[in-house]
Amino acid sequence: MDRAVHQTDGGRFRPAAATATGGPGYRLSSSGTTGRPLEVTLDDAAWYAVNYHFFAQIRDLAGLPPETFRRGVPAVLFVSNKPGRPSFVRPLPSLDNGLYLRLQLPESGQDTLALLQKFQAPVLYGKPTYLLDLRAALLGQGAERAPWQPELLLVSGEPLHPDDRARLTSYFGAPVVDALASTEGGLIAATEPDGATYRVFGENVRLEVLDATGQVDENGRGELVLTNLANRSTVFARYRTGDHAELATAADGTQRLLRLHGREPETVRFRTAELSADEVTRAIGFLPGLADFQFVLGERDRTLLRWSAEASCTDPGVPAAALREAVAGLLPAEDPELEQCARITPPGGKKRRFLL
Repeated sequence: MDRAVHQTDGGRFRPAAATATGGPGYRLSSSGTTGRPLEVTLDDAAWYAVNYHFFAQIRDLAGLPPETFRRGVPAVLFVSNKPGRPSFVRPLPSLDNGLYLRLQLPESGQDTLALLQKFQAPVLYGKPTYLLDLRAALLGQGAERAPWQPELLLVSGEPLHPDDRARLTSYFGAPVVDALASTEGGLIAATEPDGATYRVFGENVRLEVLDATGQVDENGRGELVLTNLANRSTVFARYRTGDHAELATAADGTQRLLRLHGREPETVRFRTAELSADEVTRAIGFLPGLADFQFVLGERDRTLLRWSAEASCTDPGVPAAALREAVAGLLPAEDPELEQCARITPPGGKKRRFLL
């Protein structure tokens, strides 16, 4: 089964007793940035797992000492640029009642530096694009480095590309934990700080992969298939996530993701060549003065390459020239059309490097 089944008949994913009594006390909805929002139900235990135990699991994985978090002191700062969401503060009982701060970035960016000097936490959390927007806002206000150094950057919700990882770690001076989580499954897997592979949280989920031949296995490459163990109020087995990865299951049952591609392609078929996505990112993503890029393929007579400049870039002509040279080396017979954009990923959206 997959997301479409869940959206069409969500009641099939809830226990019959809960449905008859009106359901558990909590409902959670996805943002809907990649389509229609998806709603799941949560009982008290699942609500605690999603909102609180999540952070204890990340703390343990990252090896952060207990004294990192103190009652009534900022513990986790979640930064968002999603329109229409409120800022709030709540205690995190799983982190010694340290404070969870949700900060909605100001649209103008003018108050960002003042807010960050006021609200500083050992864990800075958000989608990669949220934290990159925070970085851009601070750079735009003249802050060449972040106003504080977190212990950890926690990212989730979209692919973390290597060039974006480098921008975040160099600016904030902290290692990254990249987590795979979903509305349906909660916390699925995460890397150790600056790690390359993902530990699967076996107490939360069980993973398999569906390969190109339609076979399901606990080892190999393919689409991740998820069995939910933690949330008894939204139950499913062998749920197709849409994310692609390479999964390894050890003899003792522990699982790791050796590679996580998510919904980005491993290889990209251009008009005149086929290249690995990693090769494209290595050639383009690290160019000085470049903030982001996106290839649009198949919709036009000519390949379109959208790009944006860093907030600190004083002469956009410099990254533009470097971009043309890099693209000519990658695709000498293609001559893509270059389009400079103020931003590429819309606020609250999910980054897509390759629109096929």
